[in-house]
Amino acid sequence: MPELPEVEMARRYLEATSLCQTIKMAQVNDDRILSGVSAGLLEQSLVGQQFHSACRHGKRLFLSLKKDLWLALHLGLTGRLIYLQSGEAEPGHARLLIIFENNCRLAFDDTRVFGKVGVVRSPQSFLSERKIGPDALEIGLKDFLNIMQDRKGMIKSALLNQSLVAGLGNLYADESLFQAGICPKSRSLSEARLKALFSAIRETLLASLSAQANLEELPDSYLLPHRYPGETCPRDGSPLRHEKIAGRTSYYCPKHQK
Repeated sequence: MPELPEVEMARRYLEATSLCQTIKMAQVNDDRILSGVSAGLLEQSLVGQQFHSACRHGKRLFLSLKKDLWLALHLGLTGRLIYLQSGEAEPGHARLLIIFENNCRLAFDDTRVFGKVGVVRSPQSFLSERKIGPDALEIGLKDFLNIMQDRKGMIKSALLNQSLVAGLGNLYADESLFQAGICPKSRSLSEARLKALFSAIRETLLASLSAQANLEELPDSYLLPHRYPGETCPRDGSPLRHEKIAGRTSYYCPKHQK
């Protein structure tokens, strides 16, 4: 599932391709992607409008249309945003198609239909109503410590909980814990270890953004390029362990992640 770096790259893509173009028509091809809005209302809300800005919070995208009206997007598992020049063929699973007056189009392509599209009054009200926590790249150390200290559950579960900190998923949670030398099953971490984890989360996410969210471009010292059965730890050569933790398949090094 796309996590913060992948969604941030999608935001930058929208910013580079889809802003300040008047929308001629919107076409919902599959209403399973809709969240809290009918196909007719969504299409009507978009016609004649322009996207003025694109912002991201955690794994959510928001495109501003006018005061008190935003298009909200969640890419789900397989969602992609594709900007098409006039005459370019549509992707095979375009669940939503936005046609601009210049005849370019923005397609929301989603093979498995786990993505969601809706209209909201503001990103802030949307996030508050759904109790989504602070963004993983925006939260400060003090707030991070306040959220994570004295928690009794496994740290991997806490990192995946979007109501605590938004943006991390299975892959980047594993990488952050790997970089901090913390076992994903750890509980009640000390302040020093939480500070190390906070730094590791920021460094991991920024490194991924520098690599344009291409896992193959991450440094060889990272876990993600080696996150496969039978691989060894790039730090100490120990066999990586993988098992279900917090309901997700987790990879870690049992030697240096104590």
